[in-house]
Formats: sequence, C-alpha cells, structure tokens
Amino acid sequence: MNNRKPEYLVPALIAGAVSGALSGIPFVNCLCCLWIIGGAVLASFLLARNTAGPLTAGDGAIVGALTGIVAAVIDSLISVPLRPVNAVFLRRIMDSLARFSDQMPAQWQELMQRNSAGGFSVSGFLFGLFFSAAIFAVLGVLGGVIGVSIFGRKKTPASPLPSQGPPDATA
Repeated sequence: MNNRKPEYLVPALIAGAVSGALSGIPFVNCLCCLWIIGGAVLASFLLARNTAGPLTAGDGAIVGALTGIVAAVIDSLISVPLRPVNAVFLRRIMDSLARFSDQMPAQWQELMQRNSAGGFSVSGFLFGLFFSAAIFAVLGVLGGVIGVSIFGRKKTPASPLPSQGPPDATA
C-alpha cells in the first residue's frame, strides 16, 4: 500500500495563480467566488492526476485552502497597479448614487468622500489581503472537496476472489 502523502503545493500554486489572476482583473472579477471555487476544483484535478492512490476529502480541503490563499495573494498583487482603473469606476458609481443622496443616510456623504480619496496604504493592503485570504480559503476548501469528489476516486486493482465451485445441491 502506498502511504505517500500527495504533493499539494504545485497544484495549489498553478490553480491559485490562474484563479487569482482572473479574480484581480476588472470586469472579469465579477465571478470572483466562482473563480476561486473553480481554481480549487482545478487544483484537485491536478492533484488527482499526480497522485497514485485515491484522495480523501481532507486532501481536497488542504489543496483547496492553499489554492485560495495563493489566489488571494495574486489577486491583491494584481489589484495594486489596477487601483486607478478601479477608482475611476468607483467614482462613476458614487456620482450616480449621489443623485439619490437626499434619500441616503446622513453618513453617506462622508463615506463617499473617504472612498473617493483613494490612495494606497500598507495597512489597508494587508487588511484586504488577510480578509481575502480568509474568504478565499473557505471557498477553496469548498471547491477542493467538490473536486476530490469528482476526480479523486481511483479504482484500486481488484483482488482476485478465490474460485468457488458450483453451488452444493445438497444444501
């Protein structure tokens, strides 16, 4: 019996990079949660392809969580240079919502001013990275378990059964 542990890191890096890149690109990131779940399913597929024995749900959860964490890092790194693009769209949305500001809560104007100021802060980046990593890891676990349930079952060689003669007619 092969008790070798599967190699989780390579499938998680490949699938995490793909799903993180898709989650970080504007207009494509509207399916962010599905990209992460799909990336974890992809990681499970890659893990099953490179592993000799059957995989457990725990294997899927581990590779899925790692995929989610890698995706959060890639997403955060891609989001930094695209911050001005996102700020333009956020400003347009806020300008559209400003037409309804008399119907909005009193703190709405203050929130709009703070969000339109933009800027980059290391603490904001790290907080966003931590928050994304936590959410993406949970979604990755879900996708990893789904992926292992689809791709992780491998047929083990059937052991030959002892041959049995014809049934005893006297019984």
